[in-house]
Amino acid sequence: MGTWGTGIFSDDNAADLREDYRDFIGDGLSSPEATDRLLAEWGSSISREPEYAATFWLALAVTQWKCGRLEDRVKAKALAAIDDGSALRPWLAGKFERKRKSVLDAVRQQIESPQPPPRKIPKRVRAVCEWEPTELLGYRLLSGDYIILRLSHLVSDKGGVYPACEPLDWQGKEFPSCEIIDDLPIRPRLPGTYGLHSTILILPAGKRRPDDRIVRLNIERPAGTPRPPTTTVVTWKNLDQKLEFLFGFL
Repeated sequence: MGTWGTGIFSDDNAADLREDYRDFIGDGLSSPEATDRLLAEWGSSISREPEYAATFWLALAVTQWKCGRLEDRVKAKALAAIDDGSALRPWLAGKFERKRKSVLDAVRQQIESPQPPPRKIPKRVRAVCEWEPTELLGYRLLSGDYIILRLSHLVSDKGGVYPACEPLDWQGKEFPSCEIIDDLPIRPRLPGTYGLHSTILILPAGKRRPDDRIVRLNIERPAGTPRPPTTTVVTWKNLDQKLEFLFGFL
């Protein structure tokens, strides 16, 4: 988290705030209700740090203006942050001071101009996962063969809930017996692939989960040796490609 440029949203906190505001509106809150929710979450930091407050009010003002929902109280706070220098202070006497001042001048001009009419903000479609950690899932590859994935844990964020899985060392047309499955090790990654463990976190990335290729086996397999946190992220769209690249499944 941090700032990587002079732009209003060249700041992780500002980008997060923009996303949160849009989510609140998409979920059906009015703009004042969304602002109050954000103030409740950010309040203590805003009251302690003027520069943090400047980030909040500027990001919120620009976001609301673009959504056609700029509130007078937000506009006043954003203009005050520009006028009192708190929005410029981190760049003073630095090589980016002039560039930041130009950004702030543009923001002032924008939020003082007539805003566009309110536009509909779509509700975020959040990922869901009804599977339970430790259960085994059959996944049909594009080749027609099945592999078996062990759901190690679930990962949650603002976008929903995602499965983190480990493939067992098996591939075939028909699932083996429970006794055989019990003895299957976790399939290791191929030599030369980045990473030291086999856990993959599967995200939707705009593509629906291919439920017609997934079978819940109604088998649980408790965790064995503790594994490192998930670092390999794949999507349902490129899952087959990644399974081949990382583990050699064809």
